[in-house]
Amino acid sequence: MIQLPKALLWDHNAHYHSWLLRQLPPRSARVLDVGCGTGAFARELAERAEHVDAVDVSPEMIERASGASARNVSWLCGDVLDLSLDSSGYDAVTAISSLHHMPLRPALTRLADLLRPGGTLAVVGHYRKQTPTDFALDAVTLPANAAVGAYKAARGRAGKPHDEGMPVKDPANTLLEIRTAAAEILPGAVVQRRLFWRYTLLWRNTGR
Repeated sequence: MIQLPKALLWDHNAHYHSWLLRQLPPRSARVLDVGCGTGAFARELAERAEHVDAVDVSPEMIERASGASARNVSWLCGDVLDLSLDSSGYDAVTAISSLHHMPLRPALTRLADLLRPGGTLAVVGHYRKQTPTDFALDAVTLPANAAVGAYKAARGRAGKPHDEGMPVKDPANTLLEIRTAAAEILPGAVVQRRLFWRYTLLWRNTGR
């Protein structure tokens, strides 16, 4: 991926916060945010939920997140695959740029198991480019990325304030592999390719 000048960098993950919020009910009892980083999205969730469990494997991220805490957020350091979490299930589970840090099928299974019947799993993730379509999309994404960066810079809203110290890992799974795993584990899940090197996954737990 071509790197923009520092002045034009912007937060791709935050770009999808509004999409995630649109998939969730206006009010929830309990929500889980997986890979919360510095907690920006968890704090947005806290405005719509009675309680948010925000999980990250990085002690540094949890320390930074808890420094600007919300009263109804529990900051939990550990691997979501191993942590003891709400056994009654969550109304929603979200994950932003974190699923590719875990083994795909065990992670999807675990996140699905944490949802109550009727709950929603909403993911914004990264995939490994492999197909001609994957690479051809750069012809649109690269100029769009620069244009958004320039727009935000002109309004003083550029920058990536949450990135410092954030664990980084290249995605191992292709979009086809993600779709295949989702079809097997999450029947009815919708996986869509998105701009800015992301995909979204949406699944409703029908309880069947």
